[in-house]
Amino acid sequence: MLVLAMVSLRIGYAAQSHNMQHPADRRRLVYWAQRRGHEIVLDLEQKTDVTVLSGRADFAFWSQKKDSGPIILDLIDGYLGNEKPLKDWSRGVGKVLVGQVGGRPRPYRDIVAELCSVANAVICASPEQRETILPYCSNTHVIMDFHEEFPMLAKQDRKTNSETNLMWEGFPFTAKGLLILREALSEISKSRPLGLRLVTDLRYPRLLGRYFYSDTQRIIKNIPEILGAGLKISEWSVDEVVRTAKESDISVLPLDPKEALNPLKPEGRLLIMWRLGLPCLVSPTLAYDRVMKQARIDGICLTPEDWKNKILELMDSENLRDDIAQRGQQYIRDNHSEARTLELWDKLFESVL
Repeated sequence: MLVLAMVSLRIGYAAQSHNMQHPADRRRLVYWAQRRGHEIVLDLEQKTDVTVLSGRADFAFWSQKKDSGPIILDLIDGYLGNEKPLKDWSRGVGKVLVGQVGGRPRPYRDIVAELCSVANAVICASPEQRETILPYCSNTHVIMDFHEEFPMLAKQDRKTNSETNLMWEGFPFTAKGLLILREALSEISKSRPLGLRLVTDLRYPRLLGRYFYSDTQRIIKNIPEILGAGLKISEWSVDEVVRTAKESDISVLPLDPKEALNPLKPEGRLLIMWRLGLPCLVSPTLAYDRVMKQARIDGICLTPEDWKNKILELMDSENLRDDIAQRGQQYIRDNHSEARTLELWDKLFESVL
């Protein structure tokens, strides 16, 4: 077996972004390669030892390519889950029509499954995702993102506020889940000072992650009217996420129950909130449920009433907020240390070389 710590690899990479600063680049392959001293080659015409494909690659093209050497697919989204047929068809057809994927128009699930079946290895971000991939690729590895760009904040890092601030962080297309909180926010804010801090991109593409940009605030509809000056939206950056976390008391990660891909979303955002020292309330996805149970934290909200009651419970107890944050950080130390994640990437590459 190849000892990767002693060998420098040339890794061809179909990246998510041209500068490799997309989170799916810098928190995954790029981070590991830099820490281990491997070279990443973006020109896929060059000779390399192995090729890694992100979600931006032309899956149909790579499914037919026979002379590229080992191929690893980094599939961090649950596209092999139970997507609605019409939406799955629309995604597949749209990607073909705009040239992101070659070949004939067909359901995107079929396109993804075909590449999984010919890849030498597939990476995913949760055990739940792995179960959907295994029928197509037995060499499937669960590897969570590196989150070392965010500090482990302690209680003394927090700033005191006259009002309770909730924090939400994420890509704009997941912000629709905040509508679940409208009832809770409306009722709580009638009697208590309450703020909601959103850290995200201020504009987002409405089609295929590239086209028809719109203002993010339109996604959250009447929440601005409910909270008034208590709502603040700021442009995403690592520094802004950290600053906002220091000024917040509770994090919330609701997900739209009508979005078919949400049940398979991994726990990455939850882990980030715990790193930042915040207790976190979440929707009942498979990964969130698993992690909350392992960390012995009661943070799952099933109904609008759950959201209201659990937010109020955390608002009323600083000790409870601190206890949950400490439990979350210990879970990260036990399960997602940098050293452990680096080793998982080592084993992945060893499995194909």
